[in-house]
Amino acid sequence: MTRRKKIALVRKGVKLLEPVLREEAALVPAAGKAIGKKAAAGVGQALPVKELKKLGLIAGGALLALTAANGVLRAQSYRLMVSRELKKQLKPINEKLDKLEKENAELRKKRA
Repeated sequence: MTRRKKIALVRKGVKLLEPVLREEAALVPAAGKAIGKKAAAGVGQALPVKELKKLGLIAGGALLALTAANGVLRAQSYRLMVSRELKKQLKPINEKLDKLEKENAELRKKRA
């Protein structure tokens, strides 16, 4: 579907819904001023600007906190993966070291 056809369908839908919107607008006086016109200065907003700013700050803070938490979790998971890999690689070396320590202890007992 081309863009022109989509726009035409949207316009037809708006024309079909216009009577319903006008009926709804009659119930709310402030909304009645806005239908068919650009938002008038006297029309109240859903939320005051101060409330929107507060919500924006809260959402921004939450996003920042989640981003920081994500970074910390990634670093910890990376550390765990590296430590597991090191333990796997060092296991044979540690076993050899334990054997040598036992032999050393036995040789010292024999010497004494």
